[in-house]
Amino acid sequence: MSTITAYEPEFGYKYQLLCRLGRVWEHCDYAKDEQERDYLIGEYRTAYGAGWEFLALKLPQKYWRGV
Repeated sequence: MSTITAYEPEFGYKYQLLCRLGRVWEHCDYAKDEQERDYLIGEYRTAYGAGWEFLALKLPQKYWRGV
């Protein structure tokens, strides 16, 4: 299995949220901290429905500026 890498990371965020329905992970959103990450994943699970998977990648510290 290959390593999942961040897709166009944004400055000011600590996590990148990815989703997939099948084999390919796609960008979903960004989160500034653990609380926001957990909230967003819960909301996306409800909105997207069954079969979708979600993953939070911790971005490198250089992107955390302002967090």
